[in-house]
Order: sequence, then structure tokens, then C-alpha cells
Amino acid sequence: MRIVPALACGLLVALVSACDNQTPSSGPASKGGYSIERLDFNGLTDPARNRDVPTSVYFPRDAAGPFPLVLLSHGLGGDRSHYVYLAKHLARHGYVVAVPEHVGSSSRLNIGQLATALVDMGECVARRDDLSFLIDEATQWNVLHLKLGGRIDLASIGVTGHSFGGGTAQWIGGAQLHMDGDLDSVRDARVKAILPMAGGSTPDTQGYSPWFSNDSFDDLDIPCMHIVGTDDDWLGKKGGYNNSPKGDKFYVALQNVDHFDFTDAGDAKHSRKASANRIICALGTAFFDRYLKGGSNRFLKESWADDQCDWQVPNVIWFDK
Repeated sequence: MRIVPALACGLLVALVSACDNQTPSSGPASKGGYSIERLDFNGLTDPARNRDVPTSVYFPRDAAGPFPLVLLSHGLGGDRSHYVYLAKHLARHGYVVAVPEHVGSSSRLNIGQLATALVDMGECVARRDDLSFLIDEATQWNVLHLKLGGRIDLASIGVTGHSFGGGTAQWIGGAQLHMDGDLDSVRDARVKAILPMAGGSTPDTQGYSPWFSNDSFDDLDIPCMHIVGTDDDWLGKKGGYNNSPKGDKFYVALQNVDHFDFTDAGDAKHSRKASANRIICALGTAFFDRYLKGGSNRFLKESWADDQCDWQVPNVIWFDK
């Protein structure tokens, strides 16, 4: 039977898509082996700052643990609903994932308030303090909470975040804030590895970021994987990687991905965003498995990352040092 070219092309795309979307049975790109549960701490407040920190926690419900703790910081104008894909994936792979709302820069604010928050030193520090407060709370949960007690490995804590949340991950991990003319460290030494997504950069790469100077990353000495998109000024965001000391540093640009493909807000099904979300899950899990669980580094390779790609996100641009 003769197949017309248009039909043949359609069949080829369908076959490629089917092959690309196959999920492996094991490893960081798999669906994971744990069934999970979510707890919402909607009334959580830090009394020392009189600041609300409403938080959702995702965790494996069918195993005792303990599991590493990963904090997930949302972007400017975001909230707890924008990164559920990543929180669930990590939980299914054996992590306790705490997702706070930063109330001073979240979706509850209007555009004018958000523009002010982005360049407010106080909100930057408050975001970091939200995460440190959650680590303190997790310490209590690990002792007292009916469902979380004994499940959290407090010696293995990581932070990830997107955009403003990526910046939050960077400075809690050791990158110094530079907004008042001085370099200010707000590092929390309990954090052992960070995964900033489309985070901040330095002036020498001309990437827009109000938070850092060219010297801000000089002492960022913990493992760090930056994930960015090529359609989101990826070279302009590379300064943090360039200026960090060598050792366990990665910079990964996903081809055709833009700034908002890191969220799952809106319709993420059957789209470039869905592909980006899937690859981010694989890379993020591989990174935290290595540095929070002492797992294999065989997944932290450009060839493996390229294997996760498909026709919508066809390859990665990879740097490590």
C-alpha cells in the first residue's frame, strides 16, 4: 500500500513520540517506587518574624525512612501549586519535599507589589528565613509529628527553586546577596546541595538579576546544578556557574525551553512544558540522589541527559567542573 508523504510524516512523528515518552522502570527518570501523601500546613507561622509560611509537604507514605529533605522555593508571583510535578516526582523517589509559599512575593500580591518585592533586600532575606524556619520545623516534625516522625534525614537537606526561588536556593546555599552595596551572607550550613532553576546571575554575563555581584559566588562550595532554558537567555544566566569554585558544579541548558516551562502552571499536557517538566524531574532526582543519598554519578552525564530528551526538547547543553 502506498503511503502519501504527509501521512508517512505523521506516522513517523507518532512513532518518535511514542518512543520518546517511554518511562524507564528504574533510575531517576522512572516514576519512582513509593506511593506518596501530601500534608498541608496552611496555618504555619514563624512567631519570631510574625510571618506566615503556609507549606505543603509531600512524602513517601509506605516506608519509614528516613528520607532526605528537599525544600522547593517558588518564583515571583508563584505559589505552592506551580511545581507539583517536581515535588511529587522527588517524593516518589524517596524524598520529603516541603513547598512553602513566600507570602511577601507570591500570587496573593498585585503586579506593583511584586515588582517592589523583586528588588527588596528584606524580602530576599525573608525568603531565606522561610526556608531556615522550615528546617527548624522539620526538626520538630521528625520527633513529634504522627506521620512525619522519624521519616526525615536532617543531615541530608537540599534546596531547589525557580526564578526568584532559584535565587533563594543560591543564597541559602552560599551565594552572597549584593543589594545594599555590601556582600551579605545568608547561608544556612544545614543545606548540603542546591538546584537553582532559571535563577540569578552576575553582571559580567549581562543576565538580569538584582541580587548578585560578580563576587557573589566565590564561596559557593557545595554541590550545585543550575538548570536553564535556551529560550530564556541561558548564556546570560551562566555567571553564577562561571564564578563558582570548581567541584560538583553543573550547568545544564534545555534546548527550546523558556522561563515558564519550569512550572506546571496551566495546561502542561502534550506540550513542550510537559517534556521540560519530565527532563527536570530526571535531572533533579539524579543530582539529589548523588549528593543527598550518596548514589551513583553515572546519571550526571551529558549523554544520559540527552537520552532523556525528545523532539520537543531535543538536547541539552552541558557544562560541569
